[in-house]
Amino acid sequence: MILNYIDTPLDGKSWESLMNSCYRMKFQDEHFTEIPAIHGGDAGIEGFTRQGRVYQCYCPEREYSDDDLYGHLRTKMTTDIKKLTNLTYAKRLKDLGVPKIKEWHFVIPLYRDARIVTHAETKRQEVLMIKRADPQKYDYIDDEFIIVIKQAEDFKVEISRIVRTTLSDMKLNLAIYHTSTLDWSECDSEKVNNIKRKVKAVMGDVDESDEDYIDVVGMYVDFYMKGIEILKKLRVSYPEIYEDIYVLEQAYKKQVSMRTKMNTDSSINAKLFNEILDDFQQRLEQQFTYLTLASVMELKNDLVSGWLADCSMQFRSR
Repeated sequence: MILNYIDTPLDGKSWESLMNSCYRMKFQDEHFTEIPAIHGGDAGIEGFTRQGRVYQCYCPEREYSDDDLYGHLRTKMTTDIKKLTNLTYAKRLKDLGVPKIKEWHFVIPLYRDARIVTHAETKRQEVLMIKRADPQKYDYIDDEFIIVIKQAEDFKVEISRIVRTTLSDMKLNLAIYHTSTLDWSECDSEKVNNIKRKVKAVMGDVDESDEDYIDVVGMYVDFYMKGIEILKKLRVSYPEIYEDIYVLEQAYKKQVSMRTKMNTDSSINAKLFNEILDDFQQRLEQQFTYLTLASVMELKNDLVSGWLADCSMQFRSR
């Protein structure tokens, strides 16, 4: 989920600001209009589109159990839907030029209990019942009115675009923490042997029973496997971020290949390897300002492990 990657804490204000940006981006073709909560209030909604979509944001104050989270979401939805049928709010909506309301979006970071979906349907039926009782008074509500629950995951494309801009203060954390025991059987034996051979050349042809050598090989095999996993997730769910990484990695990989293949002095393998690592991390930090430092270091190790596992990075043995 996109929320797992967002490193910046979210509260009511930051969540509303983020979602306003998402709605502006997603529904620009429908002439999205944001409603600031000043000079008369927001009329119970954060914004609307000319296609009859209105939305209300809510971000829980803290982490709740599943049951407590449902309780807070239920209460908030009940309160805000009640505003929709309040004629004082209705006048404000009309004064703002809000078209007939077809969809009311309840925009939250996430929900974990299907009861909130059931509650949304109950509220929808209540709104339609009120409208049918006095169609003329409630003519601002469409006959096919629906309530839609929107989560952060519904806006992952927009969120990833927003955090990639220099105007955003949000940071993404792509780091995968290595807590499980490595199962080398899951990694192609040819890739493992390539990593072993190149690490050995960098460390000065140490004995393969050396504990440091074994640890380093293990870490790079681990990075290699984790790198495949995270890049696959990015390619499928966050293609623009993946494309940023891919373009830089491909360009830098060619430079690494030339530098290592042209080095004929095996005694400076370690020096050259560390220079490449330092320079690559600097490049990543400069280009990916929207990533946390932990993410940059993780990304560096994941990509370098790929160069060790294939033929991009070569070191002559002593």
